[in-house]
Amino acid sequence: MALPPLGLRPPPGGGPAAAPAADRRLLLTALALAAGLILPFALVHLDDADGVVYGVVARHLAADGRLFDLRFLPELFPHFREHPPFFFWLWAAALRLAGPPALPLLGAACGLATVAVAFAAGRTLLGARAAFLGAVALATVESFFRYQARPRLDPPLTLLFTASVALLVAARGRTAWLAAGGLCAGLGALVKGPPALGAPLAAALALVALGRRGELASARAWLAAGAAALLPPALFLACDRLALGGSWWRGYVGGQVLASALGQRQDGAVGLLFLVRSAAGRMGPWALLAAWALFRAARGWPAPRARAALALLAWAAVVVGGYALAGRAWWHYAMPAYVPLALLAGAGLDALLGPGERAFRAAHRAAAGAALVLALALPLRPARLLVKGCGLGALPLLTTARPPPGTRVGLATDRVALAEAGILADHAGLEAVPLRSAAELEARPELGVSLWDRRWPVPPGWSAVGAQGAWLELRRAAPGEARR
Repeated sequence: MALPPLGLRPPPGGGPAAAPAADRRLLLTALALAAGLILPFALVHLDDADGVVYGVVARHLAADGRLFDLRFLPELFPHFREHPPFFFWLWAAALRLAGPPALPLLGAACGLATVAVAFAAGRTLLGARAAFLGAVALATVESFFRYQARPRLDPPLTLLFTASVALLVAARGRTAWLAAGGLCAGLGALVKGPPALGAPLAAALALVALGRRGELASARAWLAAGAAALLPPALFLACDRLALGGSWWRGYVGGQVLASALGQRQDGAVGLLFLVRSAAGRMGPWALLAAWALFRAARGWPAPRARAALALLAWAAVVVGGYALAGRAWWHYAMPAYVPLALLAGAGLDALLGPGERAFRAAHRAAAGAALVLALALPLRPARLLVKGCGLGALPLLTTARPPPGTRVGLATDRVALAEAGILADHAGLEAVPLRSAAELEARPELGVSLWDRRWPVPPGWSAVGAQGAWLELRRAAPGEARR
């Protein structure tokens, strides 16, 4: 009996029909392990800097239904154009349907779906064994599993980028698959902008590496994938032009995308090798196995597997290289590259385990055992041991002396305190007013409460009524009251 291609072996005693059932067991094991690592972070209080800002924007959208006019706070991003609105629409819908707990669960669902799509892509390229080991590698990368169950844009971008590449590589000329792959890239562009449109390029380079260059000669393929990828952003920009006079074009395309491409934004890290170092460091030991896979591919793997390894390298290079060309980056920009790097690591580990089944079965049992332990520990909320407390601490402002919702509260700091402003709005329903000095505070007589950088002297006429970490809570002193 001939074995399935690329080392995808049916279990002993089983025929060809047994292989899909075995593959499903491998996928379910990988998903169970991923769920055990991702879901604990959906069950704890977690003040994520980006997450609290995006959560507040989504809450405002859920309340007012203004799909194209997103807002953060009245004096801090009152017209929020930092990212396209597509996933904010989904967050707002989730809030209306299920309330705040839905936001981290939506992110967790993206993470689990990414693991599933990574397994499917890896099985196509490398076989089920390496695909399983790669899915396990992805699920156990700390910078992956810790950042899924949050209202952030990286999990849905990673899912849509991965799905786009997987569909386009597996399409083999089928128009529906090509259009679906392009559509995933287009929707990704509505999540986090042009980087998602790198997915068709990654798929094209992967096809070249796989020796399937001929599929790129089809005009129908380019038309189906290209039109589907460009349709969502084109429709959005047309609606923006008609409804808001080009507000998103100016605020996002001009103020974000072009400013980053031209080096006009200085936030984030610089240097072409930053994301390479970041991705390699955050992959941990899996990065060594990915390097081992590339070494084996260059030094004697059979041609199909060597080409698959090169295709995965090209996929990762498009993600890292695309962001590197922009001249600024944060570590999480490389998250879509974790998928091909993890699959490379799975191929490297598969090679180390050897062609026999005993070592692989031991690895499968170890992953299943770890998944079971994590599932049993889930009610204990183990992530409590790994996350920090509230970013503003136990200030009276957030407990017994909290002002009514909607109250404007000063937020004095020498930096853009988006996280703190988001926490105030998220936890207490308060509207933070950024302040840069005591003079600015005095110029706002309507403010009766302020969070104050404790490095600064308490301004005249105010009393410190609470302290936590780097912050003082100030209240405007009553006439004749001594300052404390």
